[in-house]
Amino acid sequence: MILGILVMLFFAGRAQENEDPAAVDLHSLNLYNAAQWKTLMNYGKEKIASGIDFPLLRMRTGYAAFMLGNFGQSLLQYKKVLDADPDNSIALYYVYLDNLYLNNITAARYYAAKLPAETKTSEKIAKIKLSAIDAEFSYKIPSDTFRKNAQYYRMGFNIQLGYRLELQQSAAFYNQLVNEPGLSPIINNRQRVDIREKQYYGKLIFAASGKVSVIGGFHYIYTPFNNLIYNNTIVFTGIKYASPFVHVKLMADFGKITDTTYNQYDATVSLFPLGDTKLYSITRAAYGNDFTISQVLGYGITKNIWLEGNVTIGKFNNLLENDALYVFNDIDQKQLKAGASLYATVWKKLLVSVNYTFEKKLKYQTTNTFYQNSINGGLSWKF
Repeated sequence: MILGILVMLFFAGRAQENEDPAAVDLHSLNLYNAAQWKTLMNYGKEKIASGIDFPLLRMRTGYAAFMLGNFGQSLLQYKKVLDADPDNSIALYYVYLDNLYLNNITAARYYAAKLPAETKTSEKIAKIKLSAIDAEFSYKIPSDTFRKNAQYYRMGFNIQLGYRLELQQSAAFYNQLVNEPGLSPIINNRQRVDIREKQYYGKLIFAASGKVSVIGGFHYIYTPFNNLIYNNTIVFTGIKYASPFVHVKLMADFGKITDTTYNQYDATVSLFPLGDTKLYSITRAAYGNDFTISQVLGYGITKNIWLEGNVTIGKFNNLLENDALYVFNDIDQKQLKAGASLYATVWKKLLVSVNYTFEKKLKYQTTNTFYQNSINGGLSWKF
């Protein structure tokens, strides 16, 4: 009896191996009609890998992946169909949706431009619109009594200037009192340096294609050191390539920080192994005056809540993060930066974030270390 079962399984496997396109078409259609999404996705991938490849098979495989929440796999299949047939409106629609659910807004907007007018109306897609506003606050507590508690405030908004061009702007303020007798004697009252920075940030993102986007902008920081005033400007440019499961970004930053030339070059690789934003990894290498490696790991513990951990390894006084949105220009050298964040979608369009950051620092012109703890909170509303 056991031998008979093995023989049946062998011939069943042989029959499946010898399926022709017509048989694959019928079987995939039956799986589609039965809503057996996982089986259909695996079956479609297997047959495509074996050389049986036709648009309906890819579309059924892509739809099955979409229903399973594997938007990366869905995008991979529908994009192949769209590349072969740019007039396929169903493939175009799902390429748009997949990018949207993968939070790749630049690519989603690029494909939104190609959607029929009635689809744009039903999906409430506008060519020009205010797309997001956000605000954040940070309270920093150093362990060294010569460094008083610091506060950082930022408010920003994003505008879609067209289907392929986005403008992001922010205004920020940073306040801290510092007692540092070792600073340059041309600075008055070094026992009470009142730092009240004012910042403006602007960034443009242009979708060159559905996979490639070009980034450019600048960050201006007005930094008073009692009687001295520094006008710091960072100009940056970059390029990003986004595939369904991997994003790669290269950035170059040029400018001056406290009257000293500062250039930074970095490369970032983002991974989405499950084809969604539930699990992701972001690794960045940056070289300015020093070399640093940053690692972020994020995981969605529920549909609306994500936890994220991050660490930056390397010693630095100056460092630009998040496309130069955050400029670290500290008289005390950072030796370690690590933290954890919680993100929660409270309503459909409102994202709330809470973050804790720990920093180990080397005090200016000494061998003494101290620590800084920071609590951050943020709100983001998407339109």
